[in-house]
Amino acid sequence: MLALATACGQARAGTALPDGDQAAAYVGAKFEKAMSKLADTIVEPRNVTNSADRYFKFDDKYLHNIVTSARTGSPESRIVHNRSQKNPNEFLDSFTPADGAVEYLYLGPAYKTLAPTPWVSMPKPEAGLVQPCAWGGVQIACKMGDAVDSAYKADKKALRGAKSSADGTEQLTVNVPFPIFLDRRVELLPDKVLNQVGPELRKAVVPSTITLKPDGSLAAFTMGAKFEGDGHKVELRYEFKFTGEATSSDLPTVPDASQVTVLADDAAKQDFYRRLGELQGR
Repeated sequence: MLALATACGQARAGTALPDGDQAAAYVGAKFEKAMSKLADTIVEPRNVTNSADRYFKFDDKYLHNIVTSARTGSPESRIVHNRSQKNPNEFLDSFTPADGAVEYLYLGPAYKTLAPTPWVSMPKPEAGLVQPCAWGGVQIACKMGDAVDSAYKADKKALRGAKSSADGTEQLTVNVPFPIFLDRRVELLPDKVLNQVGPELRKAVVPSTITLKPDGSLAAFTMGAKFEGDGHKVELRYEFKFTGEATSSDLPTVPDASQVTVLADDAAKQDFYRRLGELQGR
């Protein structure tokens, strides 16, 4: 859950914050007010485009993906582009048209062994849009929000500051313990990496910044850190932001049936994702 109790806090842009208890109360109020709305500001905007830049490096192995997405229309259609920055052949496009009972996945060259056609289709989830954080366009931001919320609930001292700018934007900074980053699965790492995270790495923190527009909506959400321990080096950078207004031109057309392999039931879908996971885990 991202929601916290709402509290109030106001400050003039550019003014210095008081010291001690007053400063702690001000910063806490700002944070709790923002967190009470954070889930909504991530999942509720319509007719928008957004991007998520994900980078995680453990010693000499790393992953770097940029996920861009668009959602538009009423009823709504959605597209998610997931592009590896390591290998241009590793990409997936997930397309959920408003009409019909199926959604589509376009397979980049690295995944062509999964199906004889460039597209596969599968039944839309029965839950539909009931679980908006499950959608790939906002999933990483929701996980980041859960990690920040968990860090604050575990120790309010994780909250490091709140800053108002002259243009009305606000920045809230939180130190997320690395174990919480892992537990909330901001990045879903393989066991062979997780098993090497020892007590020294578990002392590390991940500075996180939430930037809000003057109207309280989300402008950007970032996490970033470099640290060492247990004989390993870790570097991570995550940034989620809204990038503009989506239109129908951001959406693909429904692929021709000759270009689509049909995954007709849940068993076929689960088998497909098992094989996809095996490819991605190599």
